[in-house]
Amino acid sequence: MDLDAPGCPDAPAVNDETTRPIAGPRALPAGSAGAAQPPVPVLAPGTDGQLTADLLARVGDYARAARSTATWRAYDSDLRQFRAWCERQTVPLCPLPATPATVAGYLATLADAGYKPSTIRRRLAAISVSHQLGRHPNPASAPEVCAVWDGIRRTRGVRPNRKAALDTSLLARVVAGLRDDDLADVRDRALLLIGFAGCLRRSELVGLDVADLLETPDGVVLTIRASKTDQEAAGALVGVAYGSYRPTCPVRAWRAWVDAAALTDGPAFRAVNRHGQVAPGRLYPGSVARIVQRRVAAAGLDPADFAGHSLRSGFATAAARAGVADRSIMRQGRWRSSASLDGYVRAGRLFDRDNPSGRVGL
Repeated sequence: MDLDAPGCPDAPAVNDETTRPIAGPRALPAGSAGAAQPPVPVLAPGTDGQLTADLLARVGDYARAARSTATWRAYDSDLRQFRAWCERQTVPLCPLPATPATVAGYLATLADAGYKPSTIRRRLAAISVSHQLGRHPNPASAPEVCAVWDGIRRTRGVRPNRKAALDTSLLARVVAGLRDDDLADVRDRALLLIGFAGCLRRSELVGLDVADLLETPDGVVLTIRASKTDQEAAGALVGVAYGSYRPTCPVRAWRAWVDAAALTDGPAFRAVNRHGQVAPGRLYPGSVARIVQRRVAAAGLDPADFAGHSLRSGFATAAARAGVADRSIMRQGRWRSSASLDGYVRAGRLFDRDNPSGRVGL
């Protein structure tokens, strides 16, 4: 069974890197990223055959590893919201185990309050997982809950509100304002161009180490050790070719940053303070969005229109506009299906040579 699915069609995929961790039965080692904990069922020693306390704890550890830290953080935030809503009702409702009527009412309340369908279905997934891991009947799979969710989708629509794509022309405009004698500018040029040409997610970009970028005569080979769609860390190699123009060449920009920051190992992209000192630790995923917004604002663009994902969507849009085959774009961005890619490439091909509006004699 897929525990990410609440039991209804089009179950949500959770990828929220900003919410708080879930409280679990056993803390992760000190210093571990996020120390996020799922609500893994806890059994007393000796109550389940011959399992010892240590073995039961390891069961919990592996159950936590089934999902990313970001997923558990999102689930925790969503479950706290659900519990708070249950407590606010005239007659307080039980959040676990919850009845199908309780969950259906909660979804209707969220929809009436104007929450996006993507947020609603993520909260439905959190409720579903908490019941499944708690060995309770799953109310999210009940017919009345599925019917309410389907009605919300039809009424509210499910189209995400994507930020603008930072395509090649806009990116060239942004990096043109960066200086060669400012260390933060040198870093940002490398970060923006590598992130764009590699079609990287923000977590993949900041997760790179210096050793993960191998320079070759053809360009730079990126080793992506784990990603949103590679939770088992099988890894992937991504090639970034030399650019035709020196100011926008990602390979030359990377080499300039390595030389200027004297990098030999460790995180590839790091903080730079106002005194021009490079920090030892890596940037956070949210830092990519802030860098993008700061740099597009300096180029005269509205920062509210852009985010960290604008680099990835910008590459897909620009590649589609240049006539690159979908299969090649999917390979570079590591999309698993053409349906996932379609929203990006459609915008890049609105005015290709097959557009009929320019061929009807107007």
